[in-house]
Amino acid sequence: MDYLPCREHSGQHVTVWHDPMSGSEGIDRMTEMREVASPGSAARPYLTLAERFRAEVMSLCDGRDWALRELSRRAFLDVGFLSKLVRGQVPVSVDVARALDAAFGTGTSLQSLATRIRSDLHPQLPVGGAFVGREAQCARLDGLAAQMTVDSPAAVAVLAGAAGAGKTSLAVHWANSQKSAFDVILWADLYGFTADKTQQAEPGDILRELLKGLSVPAARIPVTDDERLQALRGNLRSRAARVLIVLDNAVDLAQVKPVLPGTPGTLILITSRTRIRGLAQVVRTVHVPVPAMTETDSVDLISSMIGADRAAREFGAVARVVDLCASLPLALSIAGNLIAADPATSVLQHAEALADRGRLHMLDGDDAGIGVRAAISWSIASAQADAARLFRLLGVHPGPRFTAGAAAALAGLTEHETLPLLDQLVDAHLVQRHQEHQGGYRLHDLLRDYAAEEIQDPRWENERRDATERLIRWYVHSCHAADRALTPLRDHHEPLDAPTPGIRPATFDQASVAFAWCTAELQNIAPVAQLALDQRMLWDAWRLPTVLIDYYIFARPFHVWTSSMQIALVAAETARNDLWVAEVADKLAAAYLRMRDYDAADNLSRRAISLIGDRVPVFPRLGWSYTNLGVSAHVRGDIVTAVDLIGRGVDAFVAGGSRIGELAARIDWGAALRDAGDRDQALHQGRLTQAEFRADGDSHGLASALASLARTCRAFGELDEALACSEEAAERFHAVGDAWGKADALEIKGLVLAELGRCDDAVDVLSAALKLVDAMDEVKAEQLRQTIEAYDTAGGRT
Repeated sequence: MDYLPCREHSGQHVTVWHDPMSGSEGIDRMTEMREVASPGSAARPYLTLAERFRAEVMSLCDGRDWALRELSRRAFLDVGFLSKLVRGQVPVSVDVARALDAAFGTGTSLQSLATRIRSDLHPQLPVGGAFVGREAQCARLDGLAAQMTVDSPAAVAVLAGAAGAGKTSLAVHWANSQKSAFDVILWADLYGFTADKTQQAEPGDILRELLKGLSVPAARIPVTDDERLQALRGNLRSRAARVLIVLDNAVDLAQVKPVLPGTPGTLILITSRTRIRGLAQVVRTVHVPVPAMTETDSVDLISSMIGADRAAREFGAVARVVDLCASLPLALSIAGNLIAADPATSVLQHAEALADRGRLHMLDGDDAGIGVRAAISWSIASAQADAARLFRLLGVHPGPRFTAGAAAALAGLTEHETLPLLDQLVDAHLVQRHQEHQGGYRLHDLLRDYAAEEIQDPRWENERRDATERLIRWYVHSCHAADRALTPLRDHHEPLDAPTPGIRPATFDQASVAFAWCTAELQNIAPVAQLALDQRMLWDAWRLPTVLIDYYIFARPFHVWTSSMQIALVAAETARNDLWVAEVADKLAAAYLRMRDYDAADNLSRRAISLIGDRVPVFPRLGWSYTNLGVSAHVRGDIVTAVDLIGRGVDAFVAGGSRIGELAARIDWGAALRDAGDRDQALHQGRLTQAEFRADGDSHGLASALASLARTCRAFGELDEALACSEEAAERFHAVGDAWGKADALEIKGLVLAELGRCDDAVDVLSAALKLVDAMDEVKAEQLRQTIEAYDTAGGRT
């Protein structure tokens, strides 16, 4: 084997090089040839001949001040091919060396070097660059390599991940680390995902490259694919060696199956953006997923490129760059190179440029065929037309995740028709299954940017408009169905017109399923409402948040509750519809009451009254406004005003024919009467409402009535009834998924137990209540902590 010694330069060989992707006026940058010229490792203190060839080409270009485009013009070689050549991504051939010698005027020096490369043990193996992390993947591959002997059955490992996930970098790094483990290492780029599908390597081309890597002269390489495969098998069997074959950038089973030799002692390492279904039926296969990098490894990668000191000085800015790159190795590499090439500009300024100018644009690189956008586009181009259309339409969805139902609405298909398309996108690593939400999907941040940018293309204007309308209407109807499933017997659910053709809303046969669906979709509600507002779909922007009032009351997601209702309010105001405004005002006031922002709640309730009070005297909406004002007065200690206002609310509900409104108001009325000292009326209202809700079969209404009645019974010494009511209330709140309501009922039960002299039991119950609200309601949690501490002290517990 003929290795050339490294040149010393402060422990490293460093070459000044024009960016291979730039034009003749591109910026010069320092390219550290750690792997090419001086790996800096005692295990490999040499340059292979292939590495020496590439370094020589770079040096000759640098001496002439040529960019690769100029060399391409003079040597009559494609610039993309030359870029891969100098990066070590394609093997050196004598024919290419001859063309370069002619361009440089170097006689036959490069040809001679190319000829000698044939004596190198691993002439095809590309050179690794900056690499960090991936310990789990490397360990998995190390385990496979350790099991391989010359007699082991052939095996395949597939590194699968999204475009730009760093699959090739991982394969290069690991293959270079295995030179002592394998007797032969072969490499072939299959060009599975490129801008031009005609560039994809055919099986015969792949086999020819592998045979050339085994030093088979071109004249002795057979003509047909079958003969080439037999020649490869025969060559490998004759060696009785451990062989590693890397097939980079494979597109599907049809491309790789015809080139698998199946010879003992052979490990095939395949990188692909798809899982390559069916491979396991052909050969023993191990799938090694390659996800985005961890945040720590991403920071380390940027640091290795821009320098540890610089990274340490601006650690926050480096973390921001990592976030903007979504920990995608390709994006991180491009960003790191940009920052490294411009030391005069701070990392923070680079991060701001990424955010301000659009990260896809900034991460394109200097050549249209290089960068994140190009890598993603090649994956899309390789997908089937219907799957590619669905991916594009997903760019309309404004939320962080989506379901098959939402995707079907975008595409105007059934879920049954959509699921296979989603499976194709998952296999192609264009869509990810959501780890925390069963049946949910998500897009990687940069893929979401790409899809959103693509769907804005004027070519898709009509498609985008129709998909946007379908998606919004799907959410309105699905949310209406979910909220109705939570409280099916209540009379405040207003019917909607039937959905238009192509929209198939979610349906729910159980309240628990509806509650789980609302929870999974929660982060999408405000973005979809905002999308409707942006599209001037004012009714939808108003109706979508307002139909979820029961779920909001059950789950108390205050941020989404208030933010979505604010969007609904803007839509109502824009439409100049006073009744819409009044409804939003009441439902937003209900949120602020529970958040203890009584001034904001009162202002909204008064606004609702001013809009509808004189025009519609018996409109049930007035009942909510008066009741909300009365509850606020009650909390503030103005009991007389509270009794009066809530009583007016009850009258408005009765006059307007709203049963749910009347019963809900009577619960609050009974609480105000209790604190006013009116024992008979307070108990009457409490017992009446629980009886009516029980007759209606309304579990949540009954739980609310029982909890209030339990407080009233406790206040007037009816402790046995109070205990029974609080226990049933806790059970019913639990059944409908209202954690805060359950905690409130347990608090009452704990207080009753303490009055019955059962302090230890009281502390246990109150502690259970505290666990439920500790992260939900700080005020109530602190009240519970103080009560528990008092009972602990009284009971002698520590």
